[in-house]
Amino acid sequence: MKHFNILLILFCFGFVSCGRQIVKVAYDPDIEDYTPVVREILENHPGGNLEIVFGQGTYPFYPELAASKYLAVSNNDNGDKRVVFLIEGMRNVIIRGAGATEMDYNMHNQGQDGTEFLLHGSLMPFAVYASSDIRIEGVSIDYDYPWTFEGEVIANDAAARSITLKVLPEDKYSIRDGELFFGGYDWEYPLAENIVFDRQTRDPYYNTALYDHASWEKLTAIEIEKGIVELRGLTSRSFPPVGSIWDNKGPHAKNRRYPGIFICRSENVVVEDVHIFRSGAMALIAEYSKDITLRNYSTAVRRSSSRMVGVSADATHFVDCGGTVTLENCLFESMLDDASNVHGTYMKVDKATASADGRVLLKTSFGHCQQEGNVFAEKGAELCFIDRASLRRLGDGVVTDIRRTGENSYEIEVDSDCPDMLLDENRSIVAGNISMGASAVIRNCIVRHNRARSLLISTPGDVLIEGCDFASMMAGIRICGDANFWFESGPTDNVVIKGNRFRNLGIGGHSPQAILQIDPVIPVENRGNDAYYHKNVVFEDNTIETFDSQVIYALSVGNMTIKGNRFVDSGTFKPLFGGLPVVDLLYCGNVTVEGNDFSEWKPDAVISLHNCMDVSDLSGLEAVDEPNPYFYQN
Repeated sequence: MKHFNILLILFCFGFVSCGRQIVKVAYDPDIEDYTPVVREILENHPGGNLEIVFGQGTYPFYPELAASKYLAVSNNDNGDKRVVFLIEGMRNVIIRGAGATEMDYNMHNQGQDGTEFLLHGSLMPFAVYASSDIRIEGVSIDYDYPWTFEGEVIANDAAARSITLKVLPEDKYSIRDGELFFGGYDWEYPLAENIVFDRQTRDPYYNTALYDHASWEKLTAIEIEKGIVELRGLTSRSFPPVGSIWDNKGPHAKNRRYPGIFICRSENVVVEDVHIFRSGAMALIAEYSKDITLRNYSTAVRRSSSRMVGVSADATHFVDCGGTVTLENCLFESMLDDASNVHGTYMKVDKATASADGRVLLKTSFGHCQQEGNVFAEKGAELCFIDRASLRRLGDGVVTDIRRTGENSYEIEVDSDCPDMLLDENRSIVAGNISMGASAVIRNCIVRHNRARSLLISTPGDVLIEGCDFASMMAGIRICGDANFWFESGPTDNVVIKGNRFRNLGIGGHSPQAILQIDPVIPVENRGNDAYYHKNVVFEDNTIETFDSQVIYALSVGNMTIKGNRFVDSGTFKPLFGGLPVVDLLYCGNVTVEGNDFSEWKPDAVISLHNCMDVSDLSGLEAVDEPNPYFYQN
């Protein structure tokens, strides 16, 4: 009852401003759980028009009294979720704190004078669903326990195929029947997906692919003493070096349950001055929403922490969004996946039949398990139809009727300009919703200390990436599209990448990762110059400092400009995939390579041109026809 008495007092101090009722929630160290406080405030304002203001302090939240909702979260794990701030069917809502702890606008250590939400257990901080004009600002988000298990390697034994770990502080673990489990307040995972980090640089270890243990192979755990654990049965090609940090996030399809901020079917959402120390999935995931803005948003472990990982998946992710996605002055570090991924979704067309008035009825399903439950389209949406074998666009259509027939399927009636192709049983086709192709502005952001890429961009809107600093384990910017594995659309129309710095990317060693990697998944036999998957890409006035050999790889781009860039051989590491052309272009249309500075690059630099139509200049490089042999079916 104490919670609710305090809440009544807080309401007495509420007042109205700009159409919103303002409710102030002061920090009280005697309140053990603020979850029911927040829940009652939200339930008393079902339509929104609300501002909740938090003072300085660390506010605890627990799952037992949280609101619950089944959420299908794209690229994460679906299920019943307990949510602190369940903002559903609301408009004009602000959640405001006194500032994010540790991080200021310039991404420097600020201290602890701010508002922090400390979550305990199986709990999501925010879910914004079917809402508009929502702002979250001035708060930090953390959990009581980390969502990954980490230990410093203090010994390795090739004969025993084992490593010995000094478990890092904060990890809660147990060993039962020779198997190690790690967890938190009310959750537990076995070991599975793993990676090795360099304690000094905080980056994934150079050529960390050598140390990958097969996630499906169980390890035998022996506790030598409290906090010292030996793991036996490693399948890795080599053994993590002494002094490195071994990180494990548990099994696939179970380790992405608790995103930090989930936005769905919403519009005009602003997240500003928000720092996420930890999340049990993606830090922020938005789907089927419009106009999402992140400013001075960040992910990172605490500056005093010896841990390598805070966020267990992507820092941000945007699926089938519309309007404009804006990321400004953001810091993305210490996560186990990309800084951002902006893409659409292809649905498989399983069956097509003729409908009334020349329309076509499509039975469709999602191609990837982590797309199940997605909102795909609504009546009136414009669809494109893509040949799965070649990624060529067959035609378009407008949705005249749509109904969900299961979490993984829709029936869609379309008025199409290519009905014969849709009805051709010999074709394998996917459909994409081009009505929701977002534009993106990504400006003055930093990406570092993370597994995977900096940015993935597969969206038809105008994209501007400028003034950023990228230093990821894999590609700097990947522009892809595929209709057979991830089923992530799609073609880009206009991408401008200018004035950025790229530093020592591609250190993972799993496969060659170009700094700019444009690689739609089109088999060799289906490539050609009769159609280009991506339209216009400009890579201009960037500085690239890297140790490996290939900087740009581009397949099936209609117009490509590579201009005014500075290429520097950093010499930091030995090349992992040496001898490749610095620029590798395949089946591209009009290509301009001019005004680039290769004076600090490797002396044998060449550019590979394979079936490109019209190429001008080349910045003095010798042209050869030597496509990268490592990439898909080259």
